[in-house]
Amino acid sequence: MRLPHYALSQRITKVYSYDCPRRLNVSNIYPVQSPRGADIIISGHDDGLHILWRGGRPLSAASRTVTERVKDFSNTRIQHTEWNQPISISKSPVTEDIPDKDKPRYDAQDEELDEDEPYPSFTQELKLSFGSPVLHLALPNIPQASSSLQSKAKVPLIVKQRIIMTVACADASLRLITLPLTPPSASAKRDGRLGAQICELSPSAPSSAMARDVALTWTSSSSLSTSEDQMDLDNPQQQEIPNDEKLDLLVATSTSAHLETLIFYRIPIAFNGLTGGKIPTTVAPFHIVPLSSSAQCLRFSTAQYPSRQHSRLLIADIKGTLKIYDPLAPKGRPSSRGTADSTSVETGTWISAFNTPFQMPKGATSNYPGLAHRRRIVDVAWVSGARAALVLLDRGEWGVWDIDAVTQKKMNTFAIQGFIGSPDSAPASELKTRSTQGLAPSTPNTRQQRQESLFGATKPAAPATTKARGGVCAVATAGSHGSVDDSIVLWYGSEAYHISSLASLWQRSLNSSGKDIGSLYGPGLSHIEGLDLSGEILNGVTQIPVRSTAINLGPISQRDFVITGEYRLVIIQSMRPQTPSKSLFAQATAGVSNGPSIFDQQLLERGELDLGGMDRLLDGMGSKTNGFANKKRVGFAG
Repeated sequence: MRLPHYALSQRITKVYSYDCPRRLNVSNIYPVQSPRGADIIISGHDDGLHILWRGGRPLSAASRTVTERVKDFSNTRIQHTEWNQPISISKSPVTEDIPDKDKPRYDAQDEELDEDEPYPSFTQELKLSFGSPVLHLALPNIPQASSSLQSKAKVPLIVKQRIIMTVACADASLRLITLPLTPPSASAKRDGRLGAQICELSPSAPSSAMARDVALTWTSSSSLSTSEDQMDLDNPQQQEIPNDEKLDLLVATSTSAHLETLIFYRIPIAFNGLTGGKIPTTVAPFHIVPLSSSAQCLRFSTAQYPSRQHSRLLIADIKGTLKIYDPLAPKGRPSSRGTADSTSVETGTWISAFNTPFQMPKGATSNYPGLAHRRRIVDVAWVSGARAALVLLDRGEWGVWDIDAVTQKKMNTFAIQGFIGSPDSAPASELKTRSTQGLAPSTPNTRQQRQESLFGATKPAAPATTKARGGVCAVATAGSHGSVDDSIVLWYGSEAYHISSLASLWQRSLNSSGKDIGSLYGPGLSHIEGLDLSGEILNGVTQIPVRSTAINLGPISQRDFVITGEYRLVIIQSMRPQTPSKSLFAQATAGVSNGPSIFDQQLLERGELDLGGMDRLLDGMGSKTNGFANKKRVGFAG
């Protein structure tokens, strides 16, 4: 089940995989851990869902196994076996509550991890059969504990106490499913008593089509026309929202049955202190918007309710246009507040739109301008506290649109941009732009590429049906001075890259006099090592958020990555090697009671210590009396 291997760069990368019995289509990490500290990995495959609980306190032996009576030729005997069979949501009573005898039991102590291979095990798994492939999966965007927005956001209790997800299948079915955060016991899976809630999101038209994408968030259940008067997270001087205010789940999906449409659902949450809330079994759409072109990416704003921007939706269509739509914003203000009927105010407003630049097909020349088309958007994500959008385009280009127009001068120009992937995946014009930014390393690949561009024949254009494979995974983190930062993962084709701090990269780009440093050879964009799927197609890359319980896993890195292949999940867990120099500094600063030495040691381990910090560390070494005889000041000559 685990295939460990490693690669040594600045960190030691440990890789282990989990083989899945079904072909995987999409995977994601639930933003809330289980009560026992396990990360929840949700995957959609060609028959339903596969949910894994990784790490945390393990289940007891009684909860992992189930007692069954087996008939043989001699006599009926009793055996203890694990129960990992798929559970059909249409045949099993999954909506019933879990009896006390079937509730999971845990071991008294946490799992002991090996120092050489600190891999947290998979404590439990759950297989749900839908009878149809799961194509799209949407999870709510819950702010992390380290984010400054968590204390200001109003999160429904059901979202924090249960797994909430929207699932779109190939048979045109759309469901909102809730499950307990705790992993089920073997007896609960055998009896199908999972404590699940399923809401069928039925379309208004009798003939439906598959959803192109889905998005999930929550909003207030009060009148839609009062959204203008709600408190904004950016304006804390407004009045507080009552604690007993009811919230609804908000789902968006795009279909193309007879006309390209954008459909919105509101799912009311009935208060329930035990389960966090109850949802209905079926809900009809409340808002339908026609579209001029097919929408392939839907992303609700990362701004949390009660912010006015919490219901804004990013819509990326196949023509290279990124639009922002708010289904809850009123179309127009009434002429008089005293005489207008608040219930009759229509909602739904287009906020803004951004267009990608034009490009020529591969192999075509500028003599045929009619062949030019806008670059296609592969994936998109909200960043910078929903004030900007990061888009990944075909041929490996990525860029950030400043929606608030704080830093960019033109509407459709990127505030910061770069390229990922191999150089041969980009057109010649982009390669020329990269070469003018700085000296590229002379390798056999670049020499061969220049030779082919000078003396070789023109390559034929790629087929129009070729679809670019890539994605963006953005996780909000806490920046400096209480600001919001983002940890970004970009994957395109078979390669993946990581931006640990988008705010730092953006700031360095603004201070570099117009030079673009977001390219492959610039700082801030690092290649994710250890990505090996053994020939399988890369279907996605996501990152496990930093948890407070991660300190129990040993000296791991700040981020762990989950790679989705065709039949396996590969988890990349990196560890910082213990070099002799760091051990020397650790011994030198051990036992020092002053705060700067400990802070400098942490900066040194992260590789962010400046010259002044190195001077302070060396001074600490010289002032030590145990084990260091030389007390002379050591500094940098210059």
